[in-house]
Amino acid sequence: MIDNPYEILGVSPAASKAEIIKAVSMAMKCKQYSVHQIAKAQKILMNPEERILADYLCPILPTIKRFKYSDFSALDESMPTLILLSEFDGLEQAIAQAKLEELLEIEPLPMPLSELFTEGRIACEQGFYSQAIKYLEDYCRSCTDNESKECIQAQTLLIKAYHMVGQSQRAIALCQLLTSNANPQVQAWAKKILPFLSKENSRV
Repeated sequence: MIDNPYEILGVSPAASKAEIIKAVSMAMKCKQYSVHQIAKAQKILMNPEERILADYLCPILPTIKRFKYSDFSALDESMPTLILLSEFDGLEQAIAQAKLEELLEIEPLPMPLSELFTEGRIACEQGFYSQAIKYLEDYCRSCTDNESKECIQAQTLLIKAYHMVGQSQRAIALCQLLTSNANPQVQAWAKKILPFLSKENSRV
């Protein structure tokens, strides 16, 4: 039985990704739920498809939970008429729309490199980590000088953004890449951050 991610993080179904990130921090401080439950709730609400399923399932979870602990002796009686739940109407269309939006996110943004970097940095500083990831990933894919100051900074910002939205494996992989960077300062930074990322990932 899944837990209600909105209840765990204390946010409404209309919560933005920035509000969800803040709610994760508050939930960690309150310690009402385990780290695993909080991380799972964040993962669900940050993923468009999983969030849609949660939106459909959460309103009927209390009924399902009550049913789970009900007396099943009534099953010996004649079969009742089955009625399809209206909560699932349009679910396939909603999932298809979420997949379309995800494909659109993959398309590169028609912006100059310098603008991609600037927008990504600003989005990261303001806590809009999902937007920052899109800008910075596009920048890093298009950047031809991987050793440039801006490219290194973009990668360090990406590591932070990945970590903040729960994409720990991506953060770790990129950080490991920087541990072999030609710049000794970049190497030292990556080697210092990597154990923290690995430790946080093992808790989830």
